[in-house]
Amino acid sequence: MQPRLLTLIGILTITVALWSLVRGRIIAGSRGFKSNYYYRDDNPFSFYGFVLIYLSIGSFILYQSLH
Repeated sequence: MQPRLLTLIGILTITVALWSLVRGRIIAGSRGFKSNYYYRDDNPFSFYGFVLIYLSIGSFILYQSLH
């Protein structure tokens, strides 16, 4: 893939994680056309786990695109 596209994908993934911390919910897949979310108050372990996963993947992609 092109480095510019990878950089964009990495930044978007990190942005999703940071915006989820502000909103208090993070998307965690889907069933058909309906999205599933984890909420900070309902399931904090899964919520922060997915935030960590999004940040890790975004950082890895961004790192790979810049080197």
